[in-house]
Amino acid sequence: MRYGAIGLAVALFCSCPAIPDRGPTFAAVQPIAAQIDAGLARVAVEPAGPDQTVYPLPRTLSPLLPIWQAALQDALAKEGIFRPGAPRQLSLVVKVLEFSLSGKILSALARYQLFGVPPGSPLFSADIMSNVGVSSLATGVTSLDDPRLATQNRTEVIRAIQDNITQFLDQLEAFAQRPSGPSPPRL
Repeated sequence: MRYGAIGLAVALFCSCPAIPDRGPTFAAVQPIAAQIDAGLARVAVEPAGPDQTVYPLPRTLSPLLPIWQAALQDALAKEGIFRPGAPRQLSLVVKVLEFSLSGKILSALARYQLFGVPPGSPLFSADIMSNVGVSSLATGVTSLDDPRLATQNRTEVIRAIQDNITQFLDQLEAFAQRPSGPSPPRL
C-alpha cells in the first residue's frame, strides 16, 4: 500500500508540466550602429520591492526571472550596444513591477534602469509595459498563481517577456543615439 502511494505521488509529480529552461530567443536582433561608450558589468532581473510593485509577481513565475535575465543579456550582446572592455562600466537593473491578468490580457510592466559602477542615480530609466492575449484560460481566471495556469500559458508568458525586452531595446537604442553633452542624457 505504501509503495502504491509513493508510485502514485511520483506519477502525479511527473505528469505536471515544468516550466522549461528555454526562454525567449531574439534571432531578429541585429547589431546597431549606435553604441554606448561603456561596458556592461552586470544585468539583474528581480521582482520590485513592496513600495514599487503594482501587482506582485506570481510565485509560479519567479523561475522565469533567470530566463528573462539570460534573454536580455543575449539580446544586448547581439545588438552590440555596449562596448566590451571599455574602462567605464554600467549595470542594468530590471524590476518587475507587474505581471498580471485582466480578462484574457497578460500584462508585464518592468522598470529598466542603467546605473554607473558604483551605482548612483540612474543614467537611463524606462518603464516598459507589454500586453499579450492569452487564449487558453478558463472563464473567470484572474491570476497566474496556479502553477498549472502558469505552465499552460508559458508561450504567452514568454511572449510578454520578449515583447517587453524588445521595447526596451528600442528605447535603449534611442538613448544611445542622443548626442551626449557634459552629463549623460536621461529619459
